[in-house]
Amino acid sequence: MTDQPLLTIEDLAVSFSGDRGRVRAVSGVNLSIYPRQTLAVVGESGCGKSVTALSTLQLVPRPPGRFESGRIMWRGGKGRDVDLLRLAEKQMQKIRGDQIAMIFQEPMTSLNPVYTIGEQILEAILLHQNVSRAEGIRITTKALTDVGISDASSRAREYPHQLSGGMRQRVMIAMALACQPQLLLADEPTTALDVTIQAQILELLRRIQDTVGMAMLLITHDLGVVAQNADVVAVMYAGRIVEYGSVHSVFDKPLHPYTRGLFDSMPRLGQPKHRLTTIPGNVPNPASFPPGCPFHPRCADVNDDPKCSADDPGLLEVQPQHWVACWHGAGYGDGQSSRPDVSYRREAVAVSGGPV
Repeated sequence: MTDQPLLTIEDLAVSFSGDRGRVRAVSGVNLSIYPRQTLAVVGESGCGKSVTALSTLQLVPRPPGRFESGRIMWRGGKGRDVDLLRLAEKQMQKIRGDQIAMIFQEPMTSLNPVYTIGEQILEAILLHQNVSRAEGIRITTKALTDVGISDASSRAREYPHQLSGGMRQRVMIAMALACQPQLLLADEPTTALDVTIQAQILELLRRIQDTVGMAMLLITHDLGVVAQNADVVAVMYAGRIVEYGSVHSVFDKPLHPYTRGLFDSMPRLGQPKHRLTTIPGNVPNPASFPPGCPFHPRCADVNDDPKCSADDPGLLEVQPQHWVACWHGAGYGDGQSSRPDVSYRREAVAVSGGPV
């Protein structure tokens, strides 16, 4: 594996204008993704996961959105490193769907209802690849076949409303992968799908990733999905990363009380409970984050420590390749200030071949 990250996000801050003025949705996010690596971004709804991914492709609507600060350095393609936030729209169009592709959270609202699925995939292929229409149709059919859609030639002539939720999600994956991107942004790709279809979609993504060699930014709130698929984990809360490290490091020894709360709230086989453990309180309103650490009103580790309600902790490396932003995190007092950067990639696990 190369020792250079494919994508590096540095101090990204994104805000939106509203009735109460500008609201910061993402605040100082730092992360790196290496080739063939899966980075999972975890957190409750509204913590800034999707905004971070959309910023990578400049898909944050402006206005009301605005990039307050930061850089998103892209080392893919054949040219020199570029800051994606500084590219003009025509330059971004050459990268979107070609070098970097995205699977959106809800396929029914992401697919155009008045065009067949084949036409929508073909449009992306003709835009980014120098091929004839006939060759584009062949690539379209192959892309649908690769994601496990049988009789792809006939299915390509169908409209989104004629397909089930699982089939629409497969179409989104086929569209995203038709141009063989170097990086795939998967925004909760199994949301609203039943458990069987979820497993099939995730197995499909793993198999294609191993075959094509792409990197993946996986946005999810499902820690089971993270444990099975991710190499590196970034835990987000209130628009910032509060814990970052390899999947083994974070799962074996979660250091932030919010991360531990997420783990405690998961049901486990063999441990029957009348009620699941919950994190007390609610996610703070982005328009009025509390002073100090944004998690302190819900935190069991505060113990009336005035520092928690007065000063916002930065993200420090407290163990080799394990970062946390918590005054009470183990080793935080001796932590080092550095940008999160983990090149770890666990060994590929063999999965069944053929369409799922």
